[in-house]
Amino acid sequence: MSICIRYEKDEELALETLNLAFIKILKKLHTYEPKFPFDPWFKRITVNQAIDSYRKKVRRMELFETGVDDLENQSSTHEADTEWVEKEYLEHILQSLKKVEQVVFNLYAVDGYSHKEIAETLDMSERSSIRHLASARRKLQEMLPNGEIGLRKA
Repeated sequence: MSICIRYEKDEELALETLNLAFIKILKKLHTYEPKFPFDPWFKRITVNQAIDSYRKKVRRMELFETGVDDLENQSSTHEADTEWVEKEYLEHILQSLKKVEQVVFNLYAVDGYSHKEIAETLDMSERSSIRHLASARRKLQEMLPNGEIGLRKA
């Protein structure tokens, strides 16, 4: 579920993606080689299903930008009464990125895909993948205190 949540913040859609991944895993179980670890095989299928779900979603609706200014205004007005632990804070600022930037960032930084693999998977050029990653990193650095990841005091 944690893999699916990285690609889809709506819990119901993430659960749907996970169920589809389980179905694929069951259908492809006969192709699994027991001499290799099960966990990476399972994760790869789940990530691929999350990407497939993302593609379907992109085809159905236009990508739109979440206003970074709205996030900054919201966090500054609620800063006194809202404290984030590192993971929650990072998830919150990741949600402020454009959906395509979130997906490229997750594939590259979390799941270890190369720009070539990302480009093939998301049907874009390698240059676009690099550009989306650079944009995501720049936005994340601007939103992080001192450009670093750190725990906020509770």
